[in-house]
Amino acid sequence: MERLNHKIKNSFNSRALFAGIVGLGSLSAAIYLINFKIYDLVPAFSGLSDIQLYVIMFLFLSILYLGGVFVVLKMITKDQSSWSLTGIIILLAIIFRFCLIPSDPEVLSKDMYRYIWDGRVQQNGINPYLYPPGADELETMRDDQIFPNINRKEYPTLYPAGAQVFFRIFYTLVGDSVTAYKGIMVFFDILTLVVLTAVLRAYGFKAPRIIVYAWNPLVVFEIAYSGHLEGLAVFLMVAALYLHAIHKNIPAIIMLALSAAVKLYPALLLAALLNRGYRIKGIIAFSATIMLLYLPFISAGSKISGFLPVYLKNQYESFNLGLKDLLMRLIPALDYYLLSLLFIIALAIAAVLVFLKEKKDIEVLRYAYILAGLLMILMPASLHPWYVILILPFLVIYPNPAWLIFTCTVTLSYLKYTSPQGIMPAWVLLAEYLPLFALLAAGYILKRYFHRSRISGRDFSRESV
Repeated sequence: MERLNHKIKNSFNSRALFAGIVGLGSLSAAIYLINFKIYDLVPAFSGLSDIQLYVIMFLFLSILYLGGVFVVLKMITKDQSSWSLTGIIILLAIIFRFCLIPSDPEVLSKDMYRYIWDGRVQQNGINPYLYPPGADELETMRDDQIFPNINRKEYPTLYPAGAQVFFRIFYTLVGDSVTAYKGIMVFFDILTLVVLTAVLRAYGFKAPRIIVYAWNPLVVFEIAYSGHLEGLAVFLMVAALYLHAIHKNIPAIIMLALSAAVKLYPALLLAALLNRGYRIKGIIAFSATIMLLYLPFISAGSKISGFLPVYLKNQYESFNLGLKDLLMRLIPALDYYLLSLLFIIALAIAAVLVFLKEKKDIEVLRYAYILAGLLMILMPASLHPWYVILILPFLVIYPNPAWLIFTCTVTLSYLKYTSPQGIMPAWVLLAEYLPLFALLAAGYILKRYFHRSRISGRDFSRESV
């Protein structure tokens, strides 16, 4: 009888969970579909700028998202069949993305136009590192669709060789089509959902946890609406994690190298993937992959670093850096570039410590997650919202409230572009980083406290015996 009651209770919980997720997902899908057309439905929003409206929509979607994550993580049990729930989560996630693909991406970011431009330059047989878009040598390539929307026309490209290779491939496939380009990024993002589900299965976690990544509004908007390269870079990174989970260690490192060659910062995670027995082989495989990707562009010589040196040195390129901003305010005489170097050194030290650790199975993920978190805190130049997507695959395994909330509040940084003189309001940084640091600190203290309590309990029981 008790077993029957247990089955009935589980069946009721499963139906309630399924209905709740369908309800939250359907409401979210409606908001994604309406998008900025909500101006026509809610007259009170008519006086807001597009960015202000976006932030309001995003925060509302974040509430629905966090509610969905809480419901799934709280109600899913070990003995529940979860594949139907996983299927509806992924189906709704795909619908979210498809709702945004046709939208013009100009409200949030115009980076995608630079991707298309770099592909066009290569298609015309020119090394993208040689000339900025505004150079006289590229005058014949200018048009009235892509060129006017490019940022930093006076500077060469920022993007590394792996990204340039893909730009060339993408341009060959879809040319100047913004919608098709976004579709390609969404295609890779959907592949991320599939591979991340396989990672969960490989480590024995329930598949519905995929909701942590699949429904996150930051992922949906920054990839499906703005077409950012994270769609590709994060897919390659997650593929590397999966290959490592099935003990394909060198292929995993090669895949991580491809990811790093697209967006640079996944390179930090190499320290987590390298282990005793294949460290030297892994370093060689990683380095060789990067060098092979740069070979087609070697004719640029010293220009091959593109805009990156300026990006690291120029204080005006700084964006949304909580800890760095705090230190600069506390110590006004502190040199910006010096602080950038100190942050890079701190990240390098952390990577070395992780590199020297002997890591078993899922410990690789844990250390990669720690390095990704440190990167978000110690980012040396800028922390644009889409950079934070990097940490989300790890939150599927380690759903930390501090980081989950930060992925929702980081979009407040867009309000900088609506403020006078384009200065980031101090309250925005506080709203983003105060909950993050407070919750991370509280989590650490509680973890240490319970750890000591368990040790004390064990010691007491031994003494009692």
